[in-house]
Amino acid sequence: MKFFAIRYFSVKASITLFPLEKDMEPKDLFTYPVLNKKEAKYYNRTYTVRILNDNSQDNIILGYLLKSTDTHLIELEQELFNEEDIQNWEKVFFVLDRTKQIIVFEHNANIATPDNIKNVLLNLTSKYAESYGYDIKLDFLVDKFAFWEIIKDSNGLYQIAFDLNAPNLFGGSKKANEWLTVLKSKHNITEVSVDFRNNSADLEYDEEELESYRDYADSGGGNWTLGVLQEGRKKKYKSANHLRRKEVDFNADNPKSIKENLRNLIDRFTHLIKNLDDNNEK
Repeated sequence: MKFFAIRYFSVKASITLFPLEKDMEPKDLFTYPVLNKKEAKYYNRTYTVRILNDNSQDNIILGYLLKSTDTHLIELEQELFNEEDIQNWEKVFFVLDRTKQIIVFEHNANIATPDNIKNVLLNLTSKYAESYGYDIKLDFLVDKFAFWEIIKDSNGLYQIAFDLNAPNLFGGSKKANEWLTVLKSKHNITEVSVDFRNNSADLEYDEEELESYRDYADSGGGNWTLGVLQEGRKKKYKSANHLRRKEVDFNADNPKSIKENLRNLIDRFTHLIKNLDDNNEK
């Protein structure tokens, strides 16, 4: 089974903040609606969550994101038949790490693509966070080599763009964090966009500066777009198409078996998340 990861965090959006509940931290504004079986609508489907942990206060949470899907049922009768649509559910397995603020999902595009899952999570959590004056930020953990490989394989650059979330990588040592911290204190930003362009594909750049933006974005702090010249044609690449993925020999079809082996699986998935995350490498 392949897994991809999303970083979540809460950013102060309002100067006037409502006090959080007792013992609640800003990061809990994401986990509360997720763990409390709230529902969200997305493209006429209902999404909700069910948790496998007996103790919902565990740091590592295992569960399923469920998507409603109608099943058309025909029941035969003696004379004719009855037809009705009954609500059924499809499931995607996930693991949530409260400390690293990472949620790792089974990659099953037949049920929900990574973009769909990200949008569902925003629908599920944003309203609750906004009631306290916060914005929820979600971004994928991205292959850390893709950005520079695309540039290396190009014959010129016509666009380099970043959308970076306000700093909240929980003490991480990303260089862009310092710059964003200053901007946050001055302007109360929730995100900042940087877009360099040259229509002739002669764009120049400072490698060290770009690397700080790339590093922050690929760690779940934002996203990037590259416009390059390849074989005489302009092409555009986005970070969301280059997700970090890890494959694990695991079957998520039997919730009962997972609950029976929960403690061992928590250790196993803690290791998976550590391999996906690079926030404390530098």
